[in-house]
Amino acid sequence: MLSVRPKITDLNFHLFARNIHPELFQVCASRLIERENYSLNLKITTDGHAISFHHGSIVLTEVSAGAHHLLPTGNILISHPIEGTTIDQAAYREQVGFSSKVQIECVPTKMFVSIQQQLDQKVECEGLVQRFESNGRIAFGAISYINVQAFRKHVKVRTFHTFPETCSIIKSDTQFKVLPIKNS
Repeated sequence: MLSVRPKITDLNFHLFARNIHPELFQVCASRLIERENYSLNLKITTDGHAISFHHGSIVLTEVSAGAHHLLPTGNILISHPIEGTTIDQAAYREQVGFSSKVQIECVPTKMFVSIQQQLDQKVECEGLVQRFESNGRIAFGAISYINVQAFRKHVKVRTFHTFPETCSIIKSDTQFKVLPIKNS
């Protein structure tokens, strides 16, 4: 299994209206969260993450992955390189709302080390954590952390993926929401 991250400039953001086959990724950590109105499948991968939201027959899957991944070409709602700050929104079949803010932040080395240490202290009960091996040039490896706030009709997911070689962090704030049924 790949133990270090790809280059930050090689990452893309996708939202699919479908499940993504798990064999397309090297999954490092995963968790399933089930609520009355939905289920959420979280996966930290070697590149970033895959988050699948299920509500009835609807599935939305957010993926942060390297450009080298051969992902499906069908049912893509959103797809773009991860760069700067991007905000995406979508409503699917008027039943599920999606919003996401993704940003890359480059910080001074001391601040990066402090952030790495804070993320390294996170424990599994607070979210999903993956600590990657060092590439040998830097004393510590990358960290991925996913935090979930699950409510009855919506869920908020925050992700952090660190890139020690460039002192960069990809942060995302995503919300999946079960929309109210419209009366005709």
